[in-house]
Amino acid sequence: MELLAAACAAGAVFIGLITLITSGQAAVASRLDRFERNGAATRDELLAEPFAARVGIPVMDRLRSIASRLLPSEWATGLERRLLLAGEPISLHGFLTMWLLSACAGVVLVALGIGQANGLTGIGALLLIGLLFAIAPLYWLRLRVAARKRALIKALPDAVDLIVTTVEAGLGLDAALSEVGHETAGPLGEELRLTVRETTLGRSRRDALTRLNERTDVPELKTFVQSIIQAEQTGIPVGQVLRTQAAQIRLKKRQRAETEAQRAPVKMVVVLALLVLPAMLLMVIGPAAMRMADQF
Repeated sequence: MELLAAACAAGAVFIGLITLITSGQAAVASRLDRFERNGAATRDELLAEPFAARVGIPVMDRLRSIASRLLPSEWATGLERRLLLAGEPISLHGFLTMWLLSACAGVVLVALGIGQANGLTGIGALLLIGLLFAIAPLYWLRLRVAARKRALIKALPDAVDLIVTTVEAGLGLDAALSEVGHETAGPLGEELRLTVRETTLGRSRRDALTRLNERTDVPELKTFVQSIIQAEQTGIPVGQVLRTQAAQIRLKKRQRAETEAQRAPVKMVVVLALLVLPAMLLMVIGPAAMRMADQF
């Protein structure tokens, strides 16, 4: 019973933390939009923000400053990099808080269940549960990074074709990126809109495109962006460069599809050996084995 109560408490803390962080992100986005419109917020606008934005975020900012002084700089930089590649679902201090709470929940579960464990098997299961609680945030972050990269790679060929079409139709590069960003769903559309937004706020196009590479870390997109930057520096027509890059991205997409098709038979062998063949052997040999057992 104590173990179940501890698990419920850990789940409630986790859900509350996610809610706090999500509302804080929405508040940050709204404040950025308000700053672009008319500058500082009024007192009524500040009071209209949720409790998490007015109280929770300053507290977490304080925890962030404390954690930044205690953690090794390289380790914190690596976590910030992985969060950036994941699309910044939460901030660094939010992730560290979630990681700490998850590890503490694992320790509490192990401490409460160690007295009720039966033998080495139960103790090993409890230690395994505690370890899973400790590494769950890191695994979740790794899955987010991998899923975002897959979404970017999947949407890139169609987006590049749209950029080529709009540029050849007479639009400028910034206008083409803005139009394709609004027409493209998923992480790629968000990144294109953010790039155009940075150029609107005064950042140079080269710096905005460089930051786009840092936020995505996709080889095809990185090559595409570098080609645009070099074309602007050397004076090569951007439309010609975009057409060449679109053809190369389509070729790489075809090569990835062929590679996945070649891996399919190997994956099917594992399924056949573990699932299909034992069932077939049971169906063929099972009746004969039952008759032999009746005879002997």
